[in-house]
Amino acid sequence: MKEDYQLTIVNGKEKHYSPKMFISKLKNSGTQLGFKALHGAATLFSAIKSPDMPKQNKLLIAGVLGYFILPTDLLADFLPAVGLADDAFLIMQAISTISSSITDEMKEEGHLILKKMFGEKYEYNQQ
Repeated sequence: MKEDYQLTIVNGKEKHYSPKMFISKLKNSGTQLGFKALHGAATLFSAIKSPDMPKQNKLLIAGVLGYFILPTDLLADFLPAVGLADDAFLIMQAISTISSSITDEMKEEGHLILKKMFGEKYEYNQQ
């Protein structure tokens, strides 16, 4: 897995979204978000880097990942049990919306990102 965290779609918007901010949020959210939603976020991260992903889908992904990074959104992320529910919902909705553009390679890269980040704690069953 190539660790290329550069995204051309969000140049100049580093204050609000950057790949490093995303990776940090992914690590900090850990199992609170649930591995299915974490895998969705990691898959979206992989998808936004793809030159084959349509621009309109990249804009949707940038919005969803930007929302995920924000600590204070509709439900503040620091609230126990419910703080990340809105983030998980938006991530899964985005996956559903652009599912026809998401390849198996993007999904696999999402798994590899999480496996590298969480090691043996990362267990995901696609069923």
